[in-house]
Amino acid sequence: MIEKGRISLWQFFVLVTGYLIGTSTLIVPVGPAKQDAWISYLLAGTLGLGAAYCYTALARRFPRETPVQYATRVLGRWPGTFCNLIFLWYALYLAALVLRNVIELYKMAILPQTPMVLVAGIFAGLAAYAIRIGIEIPARLSELLIPFVIVAILVLTALAEAVPGLAHWEALLPVMERGPLPVLRGVYPAFVFPFGEAVFFLVILPFLTEPRRNFPPFALAVTVATLLTTLVLVRNLIVLGPSETARINFPSLIAIQMINIGDFLQRLEPVIIFVWSFTILLKLTVVYYVFTLGTAQVFGLRDYRPLVLPAGLLITFLTMSLYENFSQMLIFAGRAFPFYFLPAYLFYPALLLLVAKIRKIKG
Repeated sequence: MIEKGRISLWQFFVLVTGYLIGTSTLIVPVGPAKQDAWISYLLAGTLGLGAAYCYTALARRFPRETPVQYATRVLGRWPGTFCNLIFLWYALYLAALVLRNVIELYKMAILPQTPMVLVAGIFAGLAAYAIRIGIEIPARLSELLIPFVIVAILVLTALAEAVPGLAHWEALLPVMERGPLPVLRGVYPAFVFPFGEAVFFLVILPFLTEPRRNFPPFALAVTVATLLTTLVLVRNLIVLGPSETARINFPSLIAIQMINIGDFLQRLEPVIIFVWSFTILLKLTVVYYVFTLGTAQVFGLRDYRPLVLPAGLLITFLTMSLYENFSQMLIFAGRAFPFYFLPAYLFYPALLLLVAKIRKIKG
């Protein structure tokens, strides 16, 4: 195996948690459910647990192999290679999408005069450095910082609710005003982003110290991410209202900027920007790592590290060329991405698991 590192179950839990709350707490789309969007997210988290069970069941069947390695054995040489290439394309595309998210955040809120390519180069370079060292480094960094990230989200949410006259709980009413259909329509996009994107942990699962006990930390991470994302969405709804939350590009940032307690405790957006910068970098690192490691395994290379720099340049190029502006990216991510991403998070793992059971193939 190209990667020699190992991560513990606790490290895996914090890694998945940081990955799932990365861009989901930054954008948090409301969707058709409007003030009932928090119900859609809770239901999406339930589907996320089902996806986690499917992914971990497949990983337990092949405990020390990535799907890129056993796909050709399960599906056959050419069908397996084709499915692997499609899977890796989605990893590359998601890496470019995640990098574009952080670029737009810095462009709109932090460094408006700084060229986007410079921000993209810095984040891609940091991710490349972490990847070259191995999977243990992002896991250890997550182990150190994710608890602080969770505390920061909880504290900022509590402060937003404590500001006199800022929180309006009536914005959540009436519940299911238009019936359950809008809520159900909002479940699928909320499931794909971010829970469906966890499919790339199929490549990380073989490196656990106890690969056959992989479901409990995965399920716990999905549960924590669901509750945190729902909490952030409720905060945005009661502070900004459903219409403004749906209209603003970064509603979470605006909600945090409105915190002002006694003209003393204010301007807290640097805290949440640090949270987003780290979690987005973590998500970028995971997907970037999956793409480079998987590509090396497809082509039978002994080491994935020579591919890190070319892959980083490719991700940066795609980031700068895929979308003309942030609005275009949001339209694609909200309308097309849930269906565009369908083969990666559903067809690929389900096909591998089904065929492996029928043919009784194990690692």
